[in-house]
Amino acid sequence: MNCYNKFNPVKMANKTGDVDAAKEYSNWPNVCRMLDQRGFNVWEAEAILLSEWAKLAFVKWNKPTKPTATALANFLDDNNFTPNCSAVNELVMNTFGNEFCLELNSDGIPCRRGNVVVGGASILVPLGTPSSCDPTQELYWSM
Repeated sequence: MNCYNKFNPVKMANKTGDVDAAKEYSNWPNVCRMLDQRGFNVWEAEAILLSEWAKLAFVKWNKPTKPTATALANFLDDNNFTPNCSAVNELVMNTFGNEFCLELNSDGIPCRRGNVVVGGASILVPLGTPSSCDPTQELYWSM
């Protein structure tokens, strides 16, 4: 796992805890933690948690208890949904694309457009890129 994918699962659970799916799972923070452990970035994780995927996963749960993070993990595995796969990228674009003016780069990865601090060139920065690795951020140039 690299620094691009890290996010705070507790904050994500608090941010998304009011979605219908959250009420169906036995431990929503564990669901968020599982997405973090699998390497999804904050945008991908939130898109998954807000999507029908989270609902479909608990519908497919065939146990007498409330679904756990394993229910969503199994759903992701059954559909080969992994970080940066085309289905996840499409989900991110459908969830956040218009609101945040996202664009796909030549590899089909959702990006935001930014201007390089020194030189001012416009570039696409993949979502989840930390400020220390993003040439459109002051932190990058101050290191």
